[in-house]
Amino acid sequence: MTAPIPVVIESSLCTRCGCCAAVCPQDCIIMKSTPPAQKGETCIHCGLCEQVCPGRGIDLQAQGALHCDTARYHRGMGYIINSYTACATEEKIRKAATSGGVVTSMLKYLLEADIIDGALVVTFDADHPWITRYILATSTEEVVQSAQTKYQITSLEDSLHNIPQDRIAVVGLPCMMHGMRKIQKTPVGKKIVLLIGLFCWVHMEQEATAFLLRTLNIKPFDVKDIAYRSGEYLGGFRVKDIHGHKKFLEKECYNLLPLLFAPERCTVCADFSNELADISCGDAKSLKSPQGHTYVITRSQLGQDVLDDCVEHGVIQVNPCRIEEIMDSEGSALLFKKGAFKRIAKKGLPIFYGTERYTIPLKNKVYECIFCFIHARKKYFRKIIELLPGVLFNLISRWITRQRSR
Repeated sequence: MTAPIPVVIESSLCTRCGCCAAVCPQDCIIMKSTPPAQKGETCIHCGLCEQVCPGRGIDLQAQGALHCDTARYHRGMGYIINSYTACATEEKIRKAATSGGVVTSMLKYLLEADIIDGALVVTFDADHPWITRYILATSTEEVVQSAQTKYQITSLEDSLHNIPQDRIAVVGLPCMMHGMRKIQKTPVGKKIVLLIGLFCWVHMEQEATAFLLRTLNIKPFDVKDIAYRSGEYLGGFRVKDIHGHKKFLEKECYNLLPLLFAPERCTVCADFSNELADISCGDAKSLKSPQGHTYVITRSQLGQDVLDDCVEHGVIQVNPCRIEEIMDSEGSALLFKKGAFKRIAKKGLPIFYGTERYTIPLKNKVYECIFCFIHARKKYFRKIIELLPGVLFNLISRWITRQRSR
């Protein structure tokens, strides 16, 4: 009888962030496109991978208090020093970015000012340009090339022990930041000097990108490059193929995909605004800016100092923004995430996020029921959606988008 393969955590709780791989002194964690992360043959059973795994959960309020000692606590959005709308001052960066170019400009400035030695960012694989991967960007060119959000689960694959740089910034989703805060408590975690977090409703499996390519009748190996947020803000999914053809889907036309391709672990995550980052960033949709703006929340004094430095040196423009404006703009996604407390309790999962509970309005409960019903039967619904004509697929996606945004 074959012995079971040792795993870091059970598959339904694995976020595939790769924090286990990042901290492993043996560099033996195996990350695949499907969960869970596995321990390799050279594992020495040090326990570090389990220790830093965000899949086991984290107390957002208690952990936030450790890193955001100068901030005030806001129920629903975590610890906050200040909140803003912002954009890059460099037109090239702003044009290339998802919404305002703040994260790209910040990293570019930090590298040029020799404040960091590199940044862990997501880009597309050079040999497989439809697949994303984390790289350590050590030049401004690599940082700019990594601009734009990538709607595809991307894992850290290399151990921090193998990285010679000593001052590293990390850009990532909430689950990544949860793991990074745990990594910072280990010796190798001293390399992680700044955490820049992105807002996140739910993420999507790699298969979602493959689905979009099939919808546009493009084979993966014919892809030259992809952009998930191409064009004028909010943008859309744009593909160039090796034959010089371009195809495009408006963003709201693929907002149906999270119901079909969200990982299981995303449905029990209660962190929308990346509460444990030093600086959190997300789309400033409420401004309806053709060029895009970014919501920015500073949480730690370090995060505030970095943002102030960028503003002082003219790489970022900011305007104060009440946190309530951000909550109103992102209310549907935020309430879905905070509804995770009840979903966690219902499933009896070993995840602890704190003691707060949230009253969810009826319209949001209805959307949650729709999401959970479809997500639980996603394989069946994927087959149905794949048979739909493109026009009907677009109509359903727009309807889902509007229901979620109401």
